[in-house]
Amino acid sequence: MGEVTAVIVGAGERGVHAYGPRIHRPGVGRVVGLAEPDPVRRARAAERFDVPPEACFPSWTDLFAPGRPQLADLALVTTGDAQHVEPTLLALAAGYHVLLEKPMALDDDGCRQIVEAAQRHDRLVGVCHVYRYSKLFAALHDVVASGRLGDVISIQLSENVAYWHYAHSYVRGLTRNARVPMLLQKSCHDLDLLVWLAGAPPTRVVSFVRPTELVAANAPAGAPERCIDGCPHAATCPYDAVAAYVHLEPMLRDLSLHRWPPGLGAAAPLLRRVRGLAQQAPIGAVRRAAEWHRWPVNAVSDDTSPEGIEHALRTTQWGRCAWKVGDNDQPSAQTVDIEFANGVLASFTMHSASHRSMRQVRVDGTTGSAVGELAGLESWLEVTDHRTSRRRRTRFAPTFDGHGGGEGPLVADMLAAVRGERAMGASAHDAWPSHRLAFAAMESAATGRVVDLAGR
Repeated sequence: MGEVTAVIVGAGERGVHAYGPRIHRPGVGRVVGLAEPDPVRRARAAERFDVPPEACFPSWTDLFAPGRPQLADLALVTTGDAQHVEPTLLALAAGYHVLLEKPMALDDDGCRQIVEAAQRHDRLVGVCHVYRYSKLFAALHDVVASGRLGDVISIQLSENVAYWHYAHSYVRGLTRNARVPMLLQKSCHDLDLLVWLAGAPPTRVVSFVRPTELVAANAPAGAPERCIDGCPHAATCPYDAVAAYVHLEPMLRDLSLHRWPPGLGAAAPLLRRVRGLAQQAPIGAVRRAAEWHRWPVNAVSDDTSPEGIEHALRTTQWGRCAWKVGDNDQPSAQTVDIEFANGVLASFTMHSASHRSMRQVRVDGTTGSAVGELAGLESWLEVTDHRTSRRRRTRFAPTFDGHGGGEGPLVADMLAAVRGERAMGASAHDAWPSHRLAFAAMESAATGRVVDLAGR
């Protein structure tokens, strides 16, 4: 098989900007069809991938309708979090392999349906657990598998969600309501890493949750309903929507913290000043050059011009005071403690108050320890031998995909699996235990009990 052909189901950030372009490359693959209900996004994706009108559909039911000829080898399912099961099942029944954005499903039955359907139709389902392929965690897994740490005793992993990322995605964002639990939507990546590193299924789980502080009762005195309406706390508020989406201040502050590559952090304040001047320039081309068209701005509005963003801040939830959104109930923190069948113990913490978004990991074994960190564009791993105290630190090359360099290898792995060259490294079958772990943790947090997974 030469080029792999693909259809995109859900023409949002992940489908059109993250994974689609990694498939649609000469000699690699082609996007030949798509399904998207929003006509603007559908037209934009069709133009980007040169998809003809007859291969563009308003819904996945049209694309996968019984009797319709199969258009491609692979379906890239990047719909909303609550809409993963149905298009995946229809795609499998229509003969497609599937690359599915996480989470697989919002309950155990949905996961089971996907795994069983893949087996029944003899099709592949890869799940976008992209951190398995990141430079840090791929290297850490190799260290664990090599035996350099001896028998693994414990794993500690934390997902430190930046204060502004939490406000964007889980207070104002589409996943602000816990009907799609943050632990599942955000941190099934991390639970998958724990299962993968432990090398055994989880047996017992206990979890605790801290509710969000971003509620109306805690709003600063005098704060308006919308940040753009002249909030007296704008200069000091970490959640100011104008600072986040117009001036990109949180992202630029995060950039200033980078130590690698050398000079990047020091250049961030200069970039912020130059961008500010460009936004005020009398020449339209200069102002347009200062615009940012990717995440998080493109989540606020498909029209990422200054006028489009201002309209969104005045009319949608993205402009609301973070304390006054009203229907947000995702937790500000959650802990999960896990016992695995091979005796490995793991502890995971997710929280919403970090100075930057970063993952920190530690694995301790009988003969060695490994510690690592992934933050922004930079990541590193340090391995220490217990007997000699020798340390080896690896600093990985900067990555620019937002997932530690994992997006390209994930897609390459899936395409190789479709071509029959190797098995998919993050299949639905492999991903299911991490989802079961998330469901059990939510049950434990709700009941205050230890949940026994061994008997389920």
